[in-house]
Amino acid sequence: MSQEKRRRRYKIKRRVILLICIIILALLYAFKNTSFLLRSLSTIGFIIFFYIVDHLFDIDFNEKHYAFALIITFSSFLLSPLYFIYPQYDKIQHLIIPMMYCSIIFHMISHLQLHMKWRLTFIFFLVVGSLSLFELGEYTLDYFFNLNLQGVFLRDLQGLQKFSIIMDRLDDTMIDIALGVIGTLFYTGTMILWYYKTKTQQKFLNKNKNH
Repeated sequence: MSQEKRRRRYKIKRRVILLICIIILALLYAFKNTSFLLRSLSTIGFIIFFYIVDHLFDIDFNEKHYAFALIITFSSFLLSPLYFIYPQYDKIQHLIIPMMYCSIIFHMISHLQLHMKWRLTFIFFLVVGSLSLFELGEYTLDYFFNLNLQGVFLRDLQGLQKFSIIMDRLDDTMIDIALGVIGTLFYTGTMILWYYKTKTQQKFLNKNKNH
């Protein structure tokens, strides 16, 4: 891709990110809530960070990867109250988000001269390792600040600040990691099937050309 095209792509990305930030700030003004303020700033910060990494290292993420980043950010920060309303919300995230993360990592290492099986093996262990570090981070924050990040909690109807635990912290952590592994295996397995199907089709076409 030429430098001019790259500059245009990054310019479009900046405009889209600016528009999203303006929308979030407009929502922030409408709600005028301290909790929403923190969630909004976290969302904006992550989106800007994602763009800076993209531009600084010239990764050239495409629209799909920015869509994944937005889904991850909005679901994790802006919609975080859903963790205490719908018990399965966190579980759906731990199944789906690793697939998006795999796609982002796959694009980042696509320029490396690695065979597909080693590329997918690297992605698998990197994503599963990241999930484990994430759970360790949640444990650390819970230990020092009691944020109820581990375990499944629901808001008690008797008060907004009261929570009822419906799944033990250890069980929740193990299920989250297991779901993350399943999501990662699904992505890598799908990519392996796609790779060998494409390779087989290419061999078939080359064979027909020779005849």
